[in-house]
Amino acid sequence: MRTIFLILISSLIYSCTVEDELFVPLCPDGECDAKMIINYPQDEEGNYIVDLDWDGEYWPRFDIEVIADETSSEYHYNGEPHINAAFDTDSYWIMGDSLSVTFPLYKPWVGLETQWGDPIPVGTQTIYLSQFEGQVLPLVQKSDILFNEGYSKRIVGPVSPEFENDTIQIWMKVWWDGGVTVEEKTYLEKFIIK
Repeated sequence: MRTIFLILISSLIYSCTVEDELFVPLCPDGECDAKMIINYPQDEEGNYIVDLDWDGEYWPRFDIEVIADETSSEYHYNGEPHINAAFDTDSYWIMGDSLSVTFPLYKPWVGLETQWGDPIPVGTQTIYLSQFEGQVLPLVQKSDILFNEGYSKRIVGPVSPEFENDTIQIWMKVWWDGGVTVEEKTYLEKFIIK
């Protein structure tokens, strides 16, 4: 009986083979990378020269486009890669007391309408949001952005006139999420506001 048991156990142990696990890199080429695409000229030190229009009705803004390597399909969630980025800056401005919102005023049911039935305003009402006075705001929004097919965009601004002829720094941290495998990289660009 003991001999049969040993033969049975031996055959089970030696007949089982462990398959080699195939390692799939998080990004197809083995290295995840991202890049900020900035459509402004650079000076000799690599700073981007951002020439903004200060004559508009509102404070100017500018865009930073971002591309990132996609993750391998084995790491996708519901068929989609999960890549996100967060931004930070060393430049902040303080909101004044003149933030306002203007609402159109209508006369319901008795006012004028367009040929499609949309009401035509008879006036406006401006409301000043003084409760936000003194609020410290970063030049770049710090909430995360998600990538769609390896592309995303972050708007910088509004840029206060106090930053004219100043240098600002913007950091970007990108995460490639593959579940148990996560890669993270940080990038920095400098901008001279003109």
